[in-house]
Amino acid sequence: MKTAGKISISHTLVQKLGIVVEPLITVRVGALMVKSRLQVHDTGRGNYMLSPELIQALHLKKSKGLKVRYQAEEKILHLGPTIGIMATYIPSPNRYEIDPRSLHAELIYLSIVSKSFPGQVYVFTPSGINWANNTCRGYVYHQFSATRGKWESALYPIPDVVYDRIHSRSAEARNSVKYAKIRLMQMPYLNYFNPHYLNKWNVHQIMAANPRLTEYLPDTRELTQDNLEEMLRKYHTLFIKPSNGSLGKGIIKVSSHRGQFNYVIYRNRRLRGQARSAAELMNKTKKFRGDRHYIVQQGLELIKYRGASFDLRIIYQKNGRGEWQISKKFCRIAPRGSSISNLSSGGRVEKSLKVLQHAFENSNLIETKNEQIRLLCKMVAGTLETDNNSTFGELGMDIGIDRNGRLYLIEVNSKPRKTTETVFSPAIVRSTFKRPLAYASYLAGFKIK
Repeated sequence: MKTAGKISISHTLVQKLGIVVEPLITVRVGALMVKSRLQVHDTGRGNYMLSPELIQALHLKKSKGLKVRYQAEEKILHLGPTIGIMATYIPSPNRYEIDPRSLHAELIYLSIVSKSFPGQVYVFTPSGINWANNTCRGYVYHQFSATRGKWESALYPIPDVVYDRIHSRSAEARNSVKYAKIRLMQMPYLNYFNPHYLNKWNVHQIMAANPRLTEYLPDTRELTQDNLEEMLRKYHTLFIKPSNGSLGKGIIKVSSHRGQFNYVIYRNRRLRGQARSAAELMNKTKKFRGDRHYIVQQGLELIKYRGASFDLRIIYQKNGRGEWQISKKFCRIAPRGSSISNLSSGGRVEKSLKVLQHAFENSNLIETKNEQIRLLCKMVAGTLETDNNSTFGELGMDIGIDRNGRLYLIEVNSKPRKTTETVFSPAIVRSTFKRPLAYASYLAGFKIK
């Protein structure tokens, strides 16, 4: 371990943290550790100062505003938090019009709101990691105006916490991403959350194993010809979904009508067809499905909003105390004539209160439904984390309500997209971006209000 510079700490802070005073102390920022001369001073209530040499050795971009804690067993002074947001690319700064629903907008907004946090927050890619010296090429967005800004890069320590924002399943499957993820997770002192996309069939099996959740699950099977035949006998409508799909892509809706089965394939445009048996349906959709694993799910008779199908999308996040809470709840309204409410498929957003008032009209019943939704979210998140052996800081949940008022868990997403364009107030939008950073600070050992 290299030795560099000095750190001067007030006597008050030494006593508060229980620091063992010795000539040298180990100072840690993220994965970087440096031995430094320790000097105790009597002025100041609880402050510390770093020498320029120590700032340089730790690759700090700010010497003030970092929180400090003492790891007593190892006699390490930890400054932070240092949070890394992992993506697979840094968007070009030359685009003036940015889609507010894009990953580009999300990364920019995360970088902007992070400036109000203590510590350091940066965006990085797997290729930017230098394993030999525990550093990382990180990017921070500097905004010049409402429509202009640029990404600036610098060397940072490998972080205390990685917030995984890999943008797609195909990107997640790259060898470079998998290698970086494994190595990062094996590093001491490093926490990693939202590590992977979820598989619909695996999630269903996990949820079905919890007796308290079975009543909320639509009948769901792996897609085989035998299972399809049985489901076609039981239900008027089915949805055939790719286990590893997202954004509503690859879904096939099947409806029975006078002894035959009409199906709609949802892709860039809707493709329609007919089949007279499960075998014919499997054969006609085989080319579209390819080698992907599919599930077949019961179609639900959901309540409608002004004649249109809808579901509830919940953004469920952990806060700076590590506790789950609903950050955002809204309704996704399907386009006329469609059963797919995904925004990427033409769905639109409405505030949940407006839609539920239209559906139920009774304020007590609406509050009962909202409480049921809160309890369902809590059970789902707890079950998923326990059985999946992974740490999640946010989840997207799609919940349907049938005509009898029964709740159904339609889908769980471990990487919900957060848009800066919304029907909600700017404060709600801001909180949904800040909360994962507050949770990351909590994982690093620092409490953020």
